[in-house]
Amino acid sequence: MDTPDLTNATTYVVTDQPNAVDRWHVLPDMTVIYERRPGEFEESRVLTASTLRDRAVWIEVPKTAVS
Repeated sequence: MDTPDLTNATTYVVTDQPNAVDRWHVLPDMTVIYERRPGEFEESRVLTASTLRDRAVWIEVPKTAVS
């Protein structure tokens, strides 16, 4: 997958691994993009935007912390 435009995306990481490389980005249209490692993206086939927002397993990363 080409690098997606993450300008208005909300980014989530696993709660007990906030410094982990894996990140999930929710785009404004509710598409979830999984970033396995920096620069390696794929559309999530498992997690939905509501799962990331509603479960305590994932936390939102502040915009200032997203690179």
